[in-house]
Parts: sequence; structure tokens; C-alpha cells
Amino acid sequence: MNSIIRFTQALRPFVSIILFASLIGLADDACAQRGRSDFVVPTNASRTTATTRWAFETRASVVVSSPIVRLGDVIKPINPGLAAWQRLSQSPIGLVPVGGQAMTIDRDRLTSIILGAEATPHSIDWMGPETIHVHYHASAASNNIPAKPVANPLQQTAYQTPAIPGETVATETEVVEESDPLSASEFRQVLHWIDLAIRRFHPDIDHAYEVEIPTDQRSLESLRHIVRVNGLTPVTEISEGECRFKIDARKLAGPVSCEITINLTAHPMIVVASRTLGRGELLRRTDLELKPIQADKMPSDAATEIVQLVGKEARAPLRSGQPISQSDVGSPILIHRGDLIEIRVLGGGVSVSTNAKAMGNGAKGELIELETMNPRKRLVARVADIGVAEILTRAPVVR
Repeated sequence: MNSIIRFTQALRPFVSIILFASLIGLADDACAQRGRSDFVVPTNASRTTATTRWAFETRASVVVSSPIVRLGDVIKPINPGLAAWQRLSQSPIGLVPVGGQAMTIDRDRLTSIILGAEATPHSIDWMGPETIHVHYHASAASNNIPAKPVANPLQQTAYQTPAIPGETVATETEVVEESDPLSASEFRQVLHWIDLAIRRFHPDIDHAYEVEIPTDQRSLESLRHIVRVNGLTPVTEISEGECRFKIDARKLAGPVSCEITINLTAHPMIVVASRTLGRGELLRRTDLELKPIQADKMPSDAATEIVQLVGKEARAPLRSGQPISQSDVGSPILIHRGDLIEIRVLGGGVSVSTNAKAMGNGAKGELIELETMNPRKRLVARVADIGVAEILTRAPVVR
């Protein structure tokens, strides 16, 4: 029994060594398997999967002055403070044809170059067009003219104005950034932000005018991907017609400002009650005011002139701010139902008066039904004044 115990104790170090070696082998296999799965570059995706997330925006069409196309020519980081961008922007993509043909680059190719330039993989979010077209134009240096040095690698993308016969070719290259027109969804998003800015900074415009934003403005493209509007300042006087505004906004890449055109069309004006009016009240000038209303919400019989309603009588209660239609008012009632009134019969220069009972309400000039007292007889007369109605008869004809 003692010999078995001693034999077991002697084998214990060897067993520990064997177990440790097995654990190391399993760890190596796991790391190798993980390395094979993590460092595979996707070929049909616009977004890679990893730990650190970067975001870039592609440019639709660019013109370069160097036959070597680099990352900084065709993309830009959404975060301008990306630490690795100064090195990444210099990574070469390829040579652009010098014969005038366009070089086509897709996002998958850019993903491979970015991952190949880094020691560790990154998760990449893409914005902008799927395909980039690159054209080459000879720089000013090819004409033995010193070219202006480019301090920022992002400024390699340039556009050179074609020479016009009889004019001197410009000695400097103008740096511009070409972008795609706004898509339908992007345009709706930009309009949404402009509409919010109008309601926030100029609510009187939304109240008094119909707003239309022309879709052919190139300046709207600079508002792509904005996340906040900080200000909307009128450049021209705010009035009906075409107005210019300066909009200050912020994108993911930083602040942006531009001028936009907004067409304003004044809303139609209607008459509303400036205070609550009871039924039967006479309308005075101070009881009425004009108020703009959207054309599609305007009642068909709404009053549009205050002078049309002054002196009229409210036929129904009117609330403050309520649009007044022609059916809501009428001429003042001079005779009310049940009133004992004077009835005059006129004809041939003779006037006969008697009393009668009004069977209905009537304003001046309206016909109402009457009932004489003795004998009881129904007549129709025209209202002439307060408590007075008249019946006109023809003079007898002598034959």
C-alpha cells in the first residue's frame, strides 16, 4: 500500500506538466481560429465588423491633379479629429488613366485598403455614393508653372478651369468638392430641418405665409446629414415673393453655413371676431379684425372685408377668433315675432294706418306676415322701420 502511494506522488509532477501543455494547445487553437475569423475582409459589404468604429463619407466624382489616387482624394472622415487620418489619407489606391478615361472605385476596395493600412481591424460606417469616379487633369506644374503647395492632403482634389481662347490660363488650381444631388429622402430631411427652423426662429412667417423651398438650389447639398439648426437669419426683407436666408447648422463633421432661397406666398385674410359676440348684437369696427388662414382651410362663404360686416347683426353667437361667414350675420332685425306694430296701406296718394301683430322677424326691406286685430286677417307687408310695415297698393284706374 505504501508503495502505491509513493508511486502516485512520483507521477504527480508529470500529470501537471501534461495538463498544462494541453491547455496551451487549446488556447493556441482558439487564437488561431479567432484570428482567421476576425481578419477576413468582407467583399460584398459596406460595413466591417470589429471593435473600433470609424465613419467615412465618399465623394461621387472628383478630379485629381496627380495620377496617383490616394484615400484623401476620394473619402473624408465624418469625425475631423480622427487621429489616424493624416497617415491613412496618404495611402495609395492606384493610378488613374491619363488618357481621359475615368477611374471607378467602389467601397469594398476602399475597405480593403483601410484595413490593410492598420495594425488592427476597425468597424467602418460608409456614407455617400457606392461608386466613385475619378478623373485626371494635368496640374499647373506640367506647363512649367510653379503650382501652389498643398498643405492639407485633403486638398489634392481639385478642379482646373478650362482655358478659353484669348485668355490666360489661371496659374492656381481652385480646390472644390463635388457632391451628388440630394436624394429624395435626403431632400425631405433637409426640408424638415428648414421647416423646424422657420417655426422656431420666425413663427410669424409660418403664420402669415405659404412657404416653398425651390429644389434646384445647390446650396441645399451642403446641408446633407445635418443634426441641428442653430439659426436662420434673413438676408433680404421678409415679404411676399423670393427671400434669402442664411442658415447656420451643424453636421456630424462640424458646423456648416449657407444661404438658401425661400419663396413666400401670403395667406388669404378673413374677418374674425375680436371678442365674443352674442346673438342679436350689432357688429362694430372694433369687434372685427383680419386674420390670415391657409387657402385650403378657408370657408367658401367667409367674409374678407370688414366694411361688409360693420352695422350687421349677429344671427348666431360668435366666439373670439372665429371666422365670420355671410350666413352668420344679417341686417338688423327691426320687427320681431309677436310685436304689435303699425301697418300702413299706401296707394294713390292715400295712407291708411292700423295695428297688426307680427308673425315673424323681419329686417328692413324684408317681407313678413302680419295678422290684423279686428277682423283677424293675414297680410304680407314689407318692413319699413322699427315697428312699422307698409303695404303698397295700386291706384284705381278710371276707365
